[in-house]
Amino acid sequence: MIDVSLRGVRCRAAQEILDTDGTVDIATEGTIVYELEGEGGQLVSVQWDTGTTCLVSSEEIEITDSSVSWQ
Repeated sequence: MIDVSLRGVRCRAAQEILDTDGTVDIATEGTIVYELEGEGGQLVSVQWDTGTTCLVSSEEIEITDSSVSWQ
């Protein structure tokens, strides 16, 4: 099920992320598009400020908005 409750929340890469479109460097910032519960855990679609969008594990990103926390 897709959850859009965090849509628009800012985040950053907590580590280097390898994606089919290239590498997202550590500390790259982006905006959450939606969350998805997968078999291996929570996945998050992030639109990075570099122009790419990819699905990442919730453990690979940090929320930068102090008024928001993971559910």
